[in-house]
Amino acid sequence: MQNRWVSASFFLMAAAALASAQSLNPKEPTPLAAGMNKGTVDSMVGPQYWSFKYKKGSGKIAVTFTSMGLFGNPTSATIQVVFHDVNGQVIDTRAVNSSGKPFTLEMPGTFKSPGTMVIELRPPGNSLVRTGGDYTLTASGDAIDFSTQAAGPVKDRIIGTYSVMVCAPDFDCQNSLAIRFAADGTVKTTDGHSGKWTVFDADAMIYSVVMGPDRWSLKLVPGRGLFNTSDLSVVVFQAVR
Repeated sequence: MQNRWVSASFFLMAAAALASAQSLNPKEPTPLAAGMNKGTVDSMVGPQYWSFKYKKGSGKIAVTFTSMGLFGNPTSATIQVVFHDVNGQVIDTRAVNSSGKPFTLEMPGTFKSPGTMVIELRPPGNSLVRTGGDYTLTASGDAIDFSTQAAGPVKDRIIGTYSVMVCAPDFDCQNSLAIRFAADGTVKTTDGHSGKWTVFDADAMIYSVVMGPDRWSLKLVPGRGLFNTSDLSVVVFQAVR
């Protein structure tokens, strides 16, 4: 890795985490916050991107991954942790595998000069069955620079575009249908339906969505989509890149 990582070690650990927003856009990665950052990576959605700034000195990145289950049974999955510079050049790639239990990859290293690193969490590709899992991501050490993160308005995590996976009776789902949640609380589909979204429980990330006669109570899983609150195995609106 440029501004070289000097060593790496692997071990098992369980991790608590704080929720953070996940970016699906490599040009707009989410800045890592101090402490643990939490996400869920999904093969049906694609990679997620984070970034951090660093100074000259030592630092450490830790990734804990727990694969999702299938019909209540643990499954094996491997994600790729890919490090990029700000121009998109791949610096290093590491694999993290889990068979239903948390597995942590720790990567201590030394940075030779200040800069910015982008971390891509890449789920398994070319899979006919949805796979992936939960992860936590932590940056620590004297070289990690959280002081230069720009403070800006907090954007609700539901804002974005999704694919309609469960078709309402009055929707036109003969072709692929997309739905857009806007910052002003409005929601609109590509076939012309419109309505409103509101926060029901911010801590639990539960939202109410009303579009004409159609009403949903949905749970947001950042980086994956909006799920039926009565059956969290059902994704109603799937996040798109």
